[in-house]
Amino acid sequence: MSQLDLFATEPEESPAPPAPAAPVRRHLTDLPPAPTMTPAPTNRALRSVVPPAPPKLNHYRPVKRDPHQHAFEIAEAVSYAWHHHQGGDDISVPIGTVATLALWPLRGPDAYLGADWWLSLSDTDLMTAFRECWARWWISRPDLIDRAAPLHTWLDGEEPPVRRGKAVRAVVEAALTRGLLHRTSSADAETRSETDIMGALVAVLRSKGSHDALAEVHTPPGMAELMARMLFSGTPLEPGMKFDEPAGGTGGLYRAAAQVMRESSIDPHDFGWCLTDIDPIAAAGAAVNALLWDLGPHVLIACGDTLLDGNLQAKAAKEARESILRRDRAHGQAVMLAAIRKVEALFEEKAA
Repeated sequence: MSQLDLFATEPEESPAPPAPAAPVRRHLTDLPPAPTMTPAPTNRALRSVVPPAPPKLNHYRPVKRDPHQHAFEIAEAVSYAWHHHQGGDDISVPIGTVATLALWPLRGPDAYLGADWWLSLSDTDLMTAFRECWARWWISRPDLIDRAAPLHTWLDGEEPPVRRGKAVRAVVEAALTRGLLHRTSSADAETRSETDIMGALVAVLRSKGSHDALAEVHTPPGMAELMARMLFSGTPLEPGMKFDEPAGGTGGLYRAAAQVMRESSIDPHDFGWCLTDIDPIAAAGAAVNALLWDLGPHVLIACGDTLLDGNLQAKAAKEARESILRRDRAHGQAVMLAAIRKVEALFEEKAA
């Protein structure tokens, strides 16, 4: 199977403006440094996969229904599509498929029209677009994408078996035709934070026995919002404060907290968000949600048993720093390789 060359040499482009200096972090020193935003390399081979610009509409027509009910309707449709097409017991595949669609970087009032483009892709182009989406997010937030590994490592091998491929396509169709992009493609983080798609998927796709074994309890969104309002009504919020959720699931309480903050014109980027969960898939969903909900650069997600595994936050911080270092090394090697190719092209041009 041919692989995308993410670091192919491109024509000369105007230099990007210098990145703003990282803010001084006086209160969040125990969290790993915020990853620098490394621009994603363009790729000539991918241009055939980039969706065309959707037609302009006079106004945005969102889905008019309760967002939490809608999230569970999407999850039920995804579950039916996956099991009806005999996708198997690995729920990380359908959840990862929906996560990829939700993370696709096309944002804006008409971005939901990209559903037609997704549904028009061949099986090969669909997998190519999936891999490209995760690779681009890894360049900018390796700490969160490595934590979300259970949702995308199934893309690392060769083309999926025929049965799984059909089940993945069925999940794509079910999620998109039920209006997933209406919830996830807005340019406004507040709109994307209206509900927890990842949490609904875990709640619906996870078997009852697994829920019981992991002691998973889905906190109703209304209860989460009430808890957030009660907490913040008695606690003045100051930039630099850090929140810690030792059994956070996919982050439903943090979604509610971010919504309450934004109602008061408080930026979630100014706070630290630490979350732990024993379930790797739930922790992976929380990493995806941190990007969807735009919680900011100070997010740390750990996976393990809070009661048995010791200081999980310190371990997660170490893993996050290692992820950033791997990204930086890969980026440095890519820059060096691009320079070598450019020199070789100059020599070949002169020799000709």
